[in-house]
Amino acid sequence: MLNWDVQDVRRYKDKPFEFKESLDLTKELKTRSDEVLDAEKVEVAGQLFNDHGLVISDVKVKTTLKVPSTRSLLPVELPMSIRINEVYNIDNVSDEDLEDYDVVIPIDDDNPTINVYESIIDNILLSIPSKVLTKKEQEENIMPSGKNWEVISEDDFNKQKEEDHVNPEFAKLKDLFKNNNEKE
Repeated sequence: MLNWDVQDVRRYKDKPFEFKESLDLTKELKTRSDEVLDAEKVEVAGQLFNDHGLVISDVKVKTTLKVPSTRSLLPVELPMSIRINEVYNIDNVSDEDLEDYDVVIPIDDDNPTINVYESIIDNILLSIPSKVLTKKEQEENIMPSGKNWEVISEDDFNKQKEEDHVNPEFAKLKDLFKNNNEKE
């Protein structure tokens, strides 16, 4: 299940090791994050390239998660399409030779396996945006409210703050001009 022994991957020197799977990760995703209410099957397609002591992964992941809206907690369908590129250091390549890579994962000598499965789960969870809204909340800019309270946007808050922050001396002048207009 998307775990390969390093020796198996080493056999693919001149061509990439290709894989394609459909996974049910609902249980794992829900266990690791309270944000995930449900998940469709995860479609995974990728390749592992053996390159001078490194295994380079290129994995495409597609799924749809059901997560709560960050405003109303109503369920929202969240389609995801992500690409994962990681490098596995299978031959203890020196740090100097790894400078060109963002993510380098060392391989445990006691258990020399390449675990793309965990990487997929991690990347799906990291790809959930911090702001998730229902279609109606997006279109109508609906904010939560209750008895004697409501949530307002930062812009609305700043406008209210400006309106409330009137200098009392200027307020007296405003009334003064009002009287002049009435006399005319």
